[in-house]
Amino acid sequence: MLINMQQAIFEDIAQRLAAIPDWGELVEEDNVMRVIDSDDQTLPDRFIIIQPGITEEIERRGQGSVRERWTLTITPMTRMRGAASQLRAARLAIKQALAGVNAGIKINGVQTAAFQPETPMLADAGRRWSVQAMPLQIAYIQSLK
Repeated sequence: MLINMQQAIFEDIAQRLAAIPDWGELVEEDNVMRVIDSDDQTLPDRFIIIQPGITEEIERRGQGSVRERWTLTITPMTRMRGAASQLRAARLAIKQALAGVNAGIKINGVQTAAFQPETPMLADAGRRWSVQAMPLQIAYIQSLK
């Protein structure tokens, strides 16, 4: 049976992020800027967005598989006071939830995972949301047959 590696990886990560106290109440796939611009009052005060990014083909392995690198940006978001310290705490909790060479992903074919340079963005004037963008690159083998 062919496994969609990106879907399996996403589901694994989302499940582990949902277990993070205070932040895991809502973990969803979305575009961070859309959420910031929507100013949706029904959202919790703290939550995590997973935003899929680029997929890079690294190597073709015959006709049966391809080695790829996928970037997901994991972004804790808060509209509470003391956002900087809250985002630092969320960052550490996310790193703990995704610890290890493979970010704790136990799916056959996942080779490595590593966080890339992160960007904290505290709310500007007129904005409510402060965020910490944490790109995670995951290398895996995608079977094609």
